[in-house]
Amino acid sequence: LEKATPEACCQRELQSREGMFVDKEACLTGVERFQNRQGCYTVILNSFETYVYLAGALAIGVLAIELFAMIFAMCLFRGIQ
Repeated sequence: LEKATPEACCQRELQSREGMFVDKEACLTGVERFQNRQGCYTVILNSFETYVYLAGALAIGVLAIELFAMIFAMCLFRGIQ
């Protein structure tokens, strides 16, 4: 009894539905080197992890700009009075 591997588990050169298979025959016969062994949740989590630090740095930058703008507005207000 042979374990069948679906085509969707085979690695492609470009990670899209149109990408060419790296080695379709080896993948379908069960060679793990040519198969995608990670689940969707893990792949999505790993891709989000790379952008979390960028989003945090961007948020801190916007926070600093807003803080300086508020201090500047307070100085202007005190100058008017």
